[in-house]
Amino acid sequence: MPFTFQALNEDNTVGIAQISITIDPTAAIFTETGWSGGDSATERINISNDDPDVDVNYFVSADWYASLGGTPQDARLLAERLEMEVTADPDGTPEQLYTGALAGLIQQPPAGRPLAAGTNEDVEFVLSLPDANATDLIQGMSIEFDIVFVAVEA
Repeated sequence: MPFTFQALNEDNTVGIAQISITIDPTAAIFTETGWSGGDSATERINISNDDPDVDVNYFVSADWYASLGGTPQDARLLAERLEMEVTADPDGTPEQLYTGALAGLIQQPPAGRPLAAGTNEDVEFVLSLPDANATDLIQGMSIEFDIVFVAVEA
């Protein structure tokens, strides 16, 4: 049998990144009451990429549901009549991420919005009830919704 020899390259390591985002505020930004046609409200949420090494793409969605005492059908009707406009970096280089019915705010923008490692930006939300959408059909209704941010590695 021939001679053999073994040499080791030891103690190699690999650390896997863990992406993390935070938003501020986490409390509700819209607590509107008594709305009628033409009403609107503008609020902002700051999103931070907490990982110092990994760029992410983020997406925004609205998860809407019936208010206490309401029905899912009423919530759906109202979600289709309320309008939402979402703009990233409104004070810098604004980019519109979404405009349309609250019901359609699902994983927007389609390709995600880049957010570099260790950075943050404001995202502005304009919620409105256009005059044309404020009919007797929705009178007295209410809706609740969450604004959801999801990040994936870029």
